[in-house]
Amino acid sequence: MDEKKRQTVNTYNRNAEALANKFDDLPVRLSDIDETFDLVKKKNPKVLEIGCGNGRDAVEICKRTNDYLGVDISEKLIRLARKKVPQGKFEVADIETFAFPPNLNIIFAFASLIHSPKEALSRTFDEIHDALDSGGVFRLSMKWNDRYSEVTKEDEFGIRTYFFYSLEDIKELGRGFVTIKNELLELRGQTWLEVLFQKPTKA
Repeated sequence: MDEKKRQTVNTYNRNAEALANKFDDLPVRLSDIDETFDLVKKKNPKVLEIGCGNGRDAVEICKRTNDYLGVDISEKLIRLARKKVPQGKFEVADIETFAFPPNLNIIFAFASLIHSPKEALSRTFDEIHDALDSGGVFRLSMKWNDRYSEVTKEDEFGIRTYFFYSLEDIKELGRGFVTIKNELLELRGQTWLEVLFQKPTKA
């Protein structure tokens, strides 16, 4: 693990409760979750959430399936998630080295791949594509810029390194998917790129 990544992980661990409170102040993504589940049209789909944090969105996801796994690189946030959503399954994992379970139907990555550089994210996209079943759906949100860039910031929580992506970057990384939806959204002074991919169904 390089130093910038280590700093980022340490920030999430040292300030897990404060960050969890910040996450909980944001609205739960009900319409995004429902739209994604509706695309799969499967009872009790197999769901993976990348960067589940303190389980804020897992609360709603687990109302729609009992086959859920949430992963996060922060041990402290996973502890909070297990308390918040005792019916869910959670695992401490670095998504860049994570062994994805097979035959997934849905993968969510709500603002969680924003700390991955392009080379690592390319590998993650390949793993996601392989892990999804035919017709499976991958929903993600990324910090947007019109060109790929890296920014290290320090705020009240600590130091974190972020990677910004353009729509063209994400479409190139997701070249094995069909793009169902993409849009730019403004949230608290930041432009976010929201993309919904689907793995093509087998002929």
